[in-house]
Amino acid sequence: MTAPTTPARLAKTRTADTAADAHRHRRQRPHRRLRRRGPLWYLGYLLLLVWTLITVVPFLSMLLLSLHPTADIYAHPLGLSGRWMLSNYSTAWRGAVGGAPLPTYIGNSLLITLCSLAIGVTCGSLAGYGLARATRALSGAVSRIMVLALSIPLIVALIPTFEILGRYRLLNSVLGISLVYAAFMTPTIALIMRSVFAAVPRELLEAAKIDGCGEFAALLRVVLPISKGGFISVSMLGLIFVWSEVQFGVVLLTRPQNRSLSVGLLSFQGQFVSDQGAFFAGLTIATFPIVILFLIFQRYVTNGITLGALK
Repeated sequence: MTAPTTPARLAKTRTADTAADAHRHRRQRPHRRLRRRGPLWYLGYLLLLVWTLITVVPFLSMLLLSLHPTADIYAHPLGLSGRWMLSNYSTAWRGAVGGAPLPTYIGNSLLITLCSLAIGVTCGSLAGYGLARATRALSGAVSRIMVLALSIPLIVALIPTFEILGRYRLLNSVLGISLVYAAFMTPTIALIMRSVFAAVPRELLEAAKIDGCGEFAALLRVVLPISKGGFISVSMLGLIFVWSEVQFGVVLLTRPQNRSLSVGLLSFQGQFVSDQGAFFAGLTIATFPIVILFLIFQRYVTNGITLGALK
């Protein structure tokens, strides 16, 4: 006779079947993953590895070259061998002959960056909000004009910019070059912030208007608090642009005490004599704070660029 099936026996049988199925799935799961990973998967990872090496190797090479004298840098361009010395950093900190100390350049760059970001982010954000709230035809037309303006090389506007600033006596001034940088970063900031503001639900704006908020009050009280990721993104992009820009800095900042950091480092490379070790030490000092900030806020930067590309 067959033993009667009790609830306890039935529950025990179901538990055993569930455990057996889970064990079978765990054994099959790696094989399924291996079957899904075709040649394109490995090719993609290989390309990412190569791209990572291309990105990281210049920074490592710069760090190594900052620890060698000029003669060894010319003999070993990658900095893998030669004499090691830390005095390049003290030389870079004191500055080149005929130039200003490195702290002066750092202070000028910080002041120029803050002024440029304050003007550029404010104007670009207001323009982006206007584009997000405008009609589709008007917003599309203005956005195309901005994209067309971004395609123009900076060097084309170099001479006209020099003449305009010279006419208004803004050469060798923080305000003059800050206005130039802000003007060139505004279209990019406007396009990115337009996408950020367009993602804000219109129901929130309608609720704010019902509560008595105008357009500007709704922007300050509703839109801006939930768009901080976009502001961090455009601020980081503007920071990288201003901190590393050289073309306008060389032409518009001719006095050593007014130069930015990227322009001041060029004083280590003279026509007849150059101190390559101090130059790479200065580059290391100027680069790594920006790299650290970018690594901290890279998630916001990536999201901002993605939004600007999708809209």
